[in-house]
Amino acid sequence: MKRIFIFVLISVLCASALTAQGTRTKSGKCGDVEWSFDGRNLTFICSTSRLYSAAIPDYDLEKNVAPWVKQKLDVQKVVIGSGIIRIGSCAFANCENLKTVEFRDVYLREIGWGAFLNCKSLFTFSMPVNVRTIGAAAFANCTSLTSVRIPSLTRVEDMAFLSCTSLSVIELGINTQLGKAVFATEVQQSDGLTMHYHYDGEIRSLPRSVNTENCNEYGLAKTAVDRCLQKSHPYKEDIARVSDVDTGIPESRIMRNETYALIIGNENYKQAGFVPFAINDAKIFAEYCMHTLGVPATNIHVCTDATKHIIIEQELEDWLRDGIPNKQYKRLIVYYAGHGVPDTQDNNKAYLLPVDVLGAKPQRGIALDWFYEALGNLGFSQVTVFIDACFSGMSRDNQSVTEERTVEVEAQDAKPTTGNLVVFSAAQCNETAQNYRDEGHGLFTYYLLKELQETQGMVTYGNLSESITKSVSRIASSLDNRKEQNPHTLSTVGDQWKELAF
Repeated sequence: MKRIFIFVLISVLCASALTAQGTRTKSGKCGDVEWSFDGRNLTFICSTSRLYSAAIPDYDLEKNVAPWVKQKLDVQKVVIGSGIIRIGSCAFANCENLKTVEFRDVYLREIGWGAFLNCKSLFTFSMPVNVRTIGAAAFANCTSLTSVRIPSLTRVEDMAFLSCTSLSVIELGINTQLGKAVFATEVQQSDGLTMHYHYDGEIRSLPRSVNTENCNEYGLAKTAVDRCLQKSHPYKEDIARVSDVDTGIPESRIMRNETYALIIGNENYKQAGFVPFAINDAKIFAEYCMHTLGVPATNIHVCTDATKHIIIEQELEDWLRDGIPNKQYKRLIVYYAGHGVPDTQDNNKAYLLPVDVLGAKPQRGIALDWFYEALGNLGFSQVTVFIDACFSGMSRDNQSVTEERTVEVEAQDAKPTTGNLVVFSAAQCNETAQNYRDEGHGLFTYYLLKELQETQGMVTYGNLSESITKSVSRIASSLDNRKEQNPHTLSTVGDQWKELAF
């Protein structure tokens, strides 16, 4: 009996040792990225001192297989750490038990060819807002993926989501570029021929370039596209309109490598009316920052329908405050289009309204004076702010934001007090910032873009302010709302702001 007990005990100890050895953390390095695996989570961190330059390398499906695939690790979750801007080709291809991908920041710019090919258990992927390229077949045959939301300014290459048979919701940015058969499903027939079936589920938004005549090319069914286009939207006939400022965007000869841009376009509110054209405003302004002002794409963050968490924690804190070194030698451009609202219970104090905040509870939003102070305290050598919003309680289309009043109130005139700030505001504190329906933009933003287009970005702030104010004031009363709108400029540097430039 004693011998049997000892044998059993030794067997248990051996089994425990083998189990411990099997679940021991594995790790390695690929390029400028270090990886570790804890038995479930595969985590990547940037190992280089060069900020936002690291990439997970390219692999293939045969000769150069990713080490975690080669070792047949049971990867169920991938965590992409800060500073990684690219996921290489076939990096996670054939990780059949991978269920979710988590991003520790929003800096990712590119997803390579076949990066998540055949990840059949992947059911959730929150696409970072700054992704600019999704490679061919990047998510092909991800048969558990249920929804896709692709930012604007993103190029999606051929068959990127081929045969994602569980997709039920697609949301595409207004300037998203689609390749061939992006959302098609490939079916092999008994006669050996391959058929492509088109996605016929819910489409919440479409690029301007997609319509019922060309949608099959992208793997979208005409019926699905038609349902999307026929949705009740007071400006649906204007969404596809291309303004004169949306094309012919000048190309800069100057690269402003030390300039950064945070661009926010809040249009679709959960508990307040939508803001016509706010997303288009943000996306086209981003194009001007990149092409006309020469700001590198990696220095631009575009946030559409941003929550309070995204604006404050991910962008102001994680990126602008903690993620950019030596800010005293660098410049910042901040753009906001969306709702502003007064707190009628607190002397009409002005607030920016994130999309997840109720219009009737403005104090849960972002106080405008706090926003200015937070930007000033970041330590940039120059901060330029554009606010295409008003704080009178009325929206661009003359609807109440707070549901308390149907006429404008006079909000507190929040003023910047710290740092080197220049603030271009769309309207006075008792006016409405209107939309320019004929051009598919906010009125203020249209003339901001127009001036950048005509001057190729080579304009002093004094001349920029004068031009915008003159044009907006002149045309505002002739629009649908027939209201006055007079932009104004505030600064912490006295009259010196007039001589400043981008």
